[in-house]
Amino acid sequence: MDYFDLNLTSTLSGVAVVLLVAFSRLHWPFRFQYMGNLFKQSPEKRKRWLEASYRRNRSRIVAMLDKSSSEILSGNYELAEKYIVQGLHVCKERPSLFNQAMAHYLFYNLAFVYFTCGKYTEALDIAFRVYQRDHGMTDSLGLIACSHARLGEIDSALEAFRLIPGKRSTREWKIFCLAEIEAAKGNYEHAVGHLQQLMTKSGLSLCLNRTELEKRLEEWTKASTQAG
Repeated sequence: MDYFDLNLTSTLSGVAVVLLVAFSRLHWPFRFQYMGNLFKQSPEKRKRWLEASYRRNRSRIVAMLDKSSSEILSGNYELAEKYIVQGLHVCKERPSLFNQAMAHYLFYNLAFVYFTCGKYTEALDIAFRVYQRDHGMTDSLGLIACSHARLGEIDSALEAFRLIPGKRSTREWKIFCLAEIEAAKGNYEHAVGHLQQLMTKSGLSLCLNRTELEKRLEEWTKASTQAG
């Protein structure tokens, strides 16, 4: 019977094995996304890792998330929305805790797609719901602030902007939000200045791709010239 007695070593070993298995099951599907994060300065390499995730993870929710993220990086917003919807269907059919958590990221991608396509009210509604359910998703605050700014609701935009934490990971979103808020105020020169500051950065956030920034730069530069 002594053989079956638990001691500190065996207990710790058992806990370590359980934690290792749990960690592997939860994080292994994200291995391609983790690798992609190492290539923030190279969007093409990052897209290749996201595409690899889609091929390897197949019908899993992670595949739909990474494929939609890849299409967002490529500017293919209709395709991105298609994969987001597929992912949300998987969440609905298999309502596990893991899939429910993953749905927040899919909805965030959907909010960004709507924002980029000019559907600011829809983007605002979804981003607000995402942040309401998970305060850790601070990028949603950026979408909330920018959507308010695009709708001309400057006070609400500033209120959301002040909630964005001053972490390194949110620095780009804060600059982008400042640009949108200044443009909403009609201060296009300041908006262009913030945008130019952002475009000098080599590694941009997933959704702040250079093509979209260039569109805004052209829009605000033209508006600044007309205002002058």
